[in-house]
Amino acid sequence: MKLSPIATALTLCITVTSVSANDNAQNSKSDVAELSKISVSGTQVKGPEITTEKLLKVPGAGNDPLKAIEALPGVVLSGSGPFSVPAIRGSSPRDNTYITDFVPVGYVFHNDGNSTYNDNLIESFSLKAGAWGAEYNDAIGAVLATKLRDPYMEPLTTTLDLSFLRVGALLEGAVSDDSAFYFSYRQSLLEFYVENFIDEEELTFTEVPKNNDYQFKYHWRLSPVSNLRFIATGAKDSVGIDFGPESDALETEPGLDGGLGASTFYHNQGILFDTLFRDGTSTMFSLSRKEEDASFSIGSLFSLDAVNIEYRLKNYYNTPLDSGDTLRYGLDLANQKLDYVVSGKYIPCNQEVGDQCPPASLGYDFGPNTDTLSINTAYSFIAYDWLASPNLEITLGLGHTYNDFNGEQIFQPRIESRYRVNNDWTLTGAIGRHSQFIREFRFIAQELGNPDLKQPNAIHYVFGFEHQYDDAISTKLEVYYKTIDNLIAGNADYDYLTNNTVEPYLNIASGHAYGLELLINKNLTDKWYGWLSVAYSKTKRTNDITQQEIDYELDRPWIVNLVASYQKSSETSYGFKWRYQSGSLITPVTGATPYDENGNVLPDNTDINSVYIYDPIEGSPNSERLSNYHRLDFRMDHKLSKRSTLYFEAINLYNRANVSNYSYNKDYSEKEDVTSLPIIFSVGAKLVF
Repeated sequence: MKLSPIATALTLCITVTSVSANDNAQNSKSDVAELSKISVSGTQVKGPEITTEKLLKVPGAGNDPLKAIEALPGVVLSGSGPFSVPAIRGSSPRDNTYITDFVPVGYVFHNDGNSTYNDNLIESFSLKAGAWGAEYNDAIGAVLATKLRDPYMEPLTTTLDLSFLRVGALLEGAVSDDSAFYFSYRQSLLEFYVENFIDEEELTFTEVPKNNDYQFKYHWRLSPVSNLRFIATGAKDSVGIDFGPESDALETEPGLDGGLGASTFYHNQGILFDTLFRDGTSTMFSLSRKEEDASFSIGSLFSLDAVNIEYRLKNYYNTPLDSGDTLRYGLDLANQKLDYVVSGKYIPCNQEVGDQCPPASLGYDFGPNTDTLSINTAYSFIAYDWLASPNLEITLGLGHTYNDFNGEQIFQPRIESRYRVNNDWTLTGAIGRHSQFIREFRFIAQELGNPDLKQPNAIHYVFGFEHQYDDAISTKLEVYYKTIDNLIAGNADYDYLTNNTVEPYLNIASGHAYGLELLINKNLTDKWYGWLSVAYSKTKRTNDITQQEIDYELDRPWIVNLVASYQKSSETSYGFKWRYQSGSLITPVTGATPYDENGNVLPDNTDINSVYIYDPIEGSPNSERLSNYHRLDFRMDHKLSKRSTLYFEAINLYNRANVSNYSYNKDYSEKEDVTSLPIIFSVGAKLVF
């Protein structure tokens, strides 16, 4: 049994945080979480309520509401340990889009699993899991929208965040009677001690994991109905790894020799203007620039230096009609330019759709290739919110997207309805078509991919009901079905050396997912609150040429979350979160074929020391399921004073060794379990002064 070597570094965290006293005002608002649209915000939304304050106190989340989304229905975390990102309802993590303050951002999760935002600035967070409204585009998985609060128009204050993992500062205050600003900067401290938890026979750090982020906002209240905001956000993550002499990864992929290096960052700046016209129409206008930079190398297997710069203009309107209905419409224009230099080993393959990919070390040498991709996109939408009767609400929407890279345009009709049967029961339903531009540039790069590929698209069907038992207990149940078309798979007829007339990638894969999600929520009564979510789902991928259907690699049929908190007194509360999910899927290995450095097959009886690499002989993709995953986290909160709180967390309280994968020796004759982190303790304080 072995632990993921990088993840073992995160075994103890003690956090001390100083925040502004005005945070209490934000938590007093009514916040809500639902299934298809899990919205944690400062406005009243229909459905079972899960407040921001509750998400901040989810055990194991470390006061990070974005990290706490794992406790909500329909969410599977891909990857392992701190490098996990959310996958929603059978879609790839790449199928999500992230929006902050009305504009897209680079990414919202650091390489240590924490969000890229100071939690003191998060006003609302919304997870839209299926059939979302026409105002959102460029996603077939989910929309994750974050709103950062406006700065407080009060005297200048400084807030310090101090911990063994992170240090930061927040400067905030009024500039005039009608304007204010804040600037937050945080820097990770993991680099100073992470090496103490690493087995140097497995790996060493050439650059220890570190990250930083910042947020800036200037808010100018031009009039009682008009606001101007200048925003800037950014984040940076980097790590360098050299594999040691006993590394299983190096034995099975000799091309890893030379180590791994990764550095990514993004900077996003924007101008936002909103106003209310005399006829009641409101508008939001934004002009933004986003720069993303990625430098990535994996031994001799892959090297990439890429810079992506995007300019975006976005303008949405909301017009109330005399009938009492509402008309919403808008335009989203973007210009994107991607410059890159890439080289390494080349094998056209996509494991996400079931392609059985040989070891990357056996790929063809290519590059360095230098190119520029220029893409202009336009999205427009219109939506009509119709109160058909006192008990029936219907929203009709239509979106249209166009890109000049391949000239593709797609209409995206959407409809959503709510029917109130009586004061306790409400029926809900939504259907929508969604599309997204191709996420991975390797699929459409001129030398490596196929520029004529079409955009993946999906149709979401969501139906359910809400039931309010009393003021304390409410439930919501949803059934969903999702089809995904134009997924990308490697072309089995392609040969890099001899056949350049056949495209390496084709839109020859599809998928579907279906499931049922139940959320039961209890608000604070009799000194306790909590929620239970139960989800059952199945996710498939199909190669449309071979007709082979497989379980998607992130298929987890059963996911159960139980969260509860007991208010012992006005000062002290205890809580726990228990999560159960079906085990991870792997592809079984039944043997291995030896190769020399030139890619020639060797006799099976060749001495292992004379073999360059073994290509595993695999069974059906994702046909073996590992043992089920379950974990219990505990949290205690204690008020030190009216404004200060101490908390303690124990993660993986009963020290469950959850198996996430196997690690193989060189010839795949032996394997070892790769397990999750052992029990972790965290102590922190929120100090307000």
